[in-house]
Amino acid sequence: MSNSDETRRFFSYVFIGALALLFIFEWGPGARGCNNAGQIKEVENVATVNGEPIALKDFAREYVQQSENFRRQGVPTEMLKQFGIHKQVLDRMVNTELLAQAAEKRGLSASDDDLARLYNESEMFKKDGKFDHDTFQDWVRNVEGTTEVKFEDKLRRQLAAQRMLQLVESSAVVSDDEVRAKYAKDGNAAKIAFVRFTPTMFAEKVGTPKAAELDAWTRANDKAISDFYDQNKFTYFVPEKVKARQILLKLAPDATAQAKADVKVRAENLRKDLVESKKSFADVATQFSEDLETKSKGGALGYVERLSLAPAFADVLFALKPGEVSAPVETQLGYFIGTIEEKKPSEQKPLDAVKGEIATQLFVKERAKALAKAEAEKALVEVKKGKTLAELFPAEDKAEQGAFNFAQERKPTTKETAEFSSTAESIPSLGASSEAMKAVFARTDAGLVDQLLTVGDALVIVSVTERKAPSDEGFEKDKADLRLQALKGKQFEVREAFLKALKQSGTVVTNDKAVEKVIGSDS
Repeated sequence: MSNSDETRRFFSYVFIGALALLFIFEWGPGARGCNNAGQIKEVENVATVNGEPIALKDFAREYVQQSENFRRQGVPTEMLKQFGIHKQVLDRMVNTELLAQAAEKRGLSASDDDLARLYNESEMFKKDGKFDHDTFQDWVRNVEGTTEVKFEDKLRRQLAAQRMLQLVESSAVVSDDEVRAKYAKDGNAAKIAFVRFTPTMFAEKVGTPKAAELDAWTRANDKAISDFYDQNKFTYFVPEKVKARQILLKLAPDATAQAKADVKVRAENLRKDLVESKKSFADVATQFSEDLETKSKGGALGYVERLSLAPAFADVLFALKPGEVSAPVETQLGYFIGTIEEKKPSEQKPLDAVKGEIATQLFVKERAKALAKAEAEKALVEVKKGKTLAELFPAEDKAEQGAFNFAQERKPTTKETAEFSSTAESIPSLGASSEAMKAVFARTDAGLVDQLLTVGDALVIVSVTERKAPSDEGFEKDKADLRLQALKGKQFEVREAFLKALKQSGTVVTNDKAVEKVIGSDS
């Protein structure tokens, strides 16, 4: 890749990140445009690396940029936190700082010429085809929100970190034997087409069991029902609930200490009206609460669990007796005042209370599994007669599948995999199955695996569409690519070992509360 291409890519990331930063402060979790607001201050840090801070605003920029990349691939927003995207971003930023510090110790740095080349080659700072200093200044001041000196220092450190990484990776070498060994593993490869038949695809066909039929099944499967209950007991635990009302007086995310004090005084005065003047909580909530969802209902929340409320407010509310009014409680949203009308203690539903529910669930699953098996066996016969999987079960439109598809499969459809080797931990898009891997690589050429395979709760028909075995001819053909792949693998190992050593010899402290202001907390 040319220096010009590297430069354009470098500054495109900076530009996207800057727009992302504006987004996170206006509309992200804890932002001015979002109700679950948390106050974000530029001086806060998400981590310190050997005493050097990683600023919250820099983390916000990087996090939103990465999140947007995943959203464009079809990953639901609510799953980003489950994927640990924030941890990946923070770890990458920590690594960059560690590398920059290591570069400084070894005398590696970016020169004025390096920066000048970046600026002159960046289209972002050009006017009439040439670098324009006024355009550059506007960017630094209005988008980066910093000074030229600080911006240039940031770029120098990033460039130095890149050079440190290149120096570390340059120590990686691979021998001819290692390349040959890699080919022996990766050269034994295949591509397949497959169709899954799962019980969930056929559950609707089972329908609702008749009472007499379900009773007979229940009597015959008492142990299976009891075992299922024991294994899934947590599912039938009902947490403590309270029937409550609330009043909310909002606080702006960037509220000053004086503003907070003023809102707290208002909240305390409302509580006096409720406790001393015996005013109706519903009437006061309707008149003064700033929570739009409950204001018109007199602050009524209905029955709520702890996890549905801000932790600080939940602790106070659940400690009240019916009829009591809480003191004002400060949260990220503002000051809450609450009262409860009834309490429902937590309970573990006994087996007898849920036996019918479990029996129905297991009955439907058993019958659906039988339907799935019958359909799979029927399809396998048709494929053996010469029909293709794609003819019997057309593939979904690839444009609708996306890079990630979290929708539950509703019917059998044909899927095709990319090439995978016999050493892979799982089959792409299908999953881990030693039975399936053994069956696929038992074939020496393309063709049908002539038995149903079990992967998870699915029965699967597999057709090998391409089969590749190691050979001297294949090795000579792929040797250059294999050497490059082996080298990249070795570079990764060397890089990870170097970073691990830097972390073990240094001090990295992360600030989870600061991170939560960007990604949102679980409460």
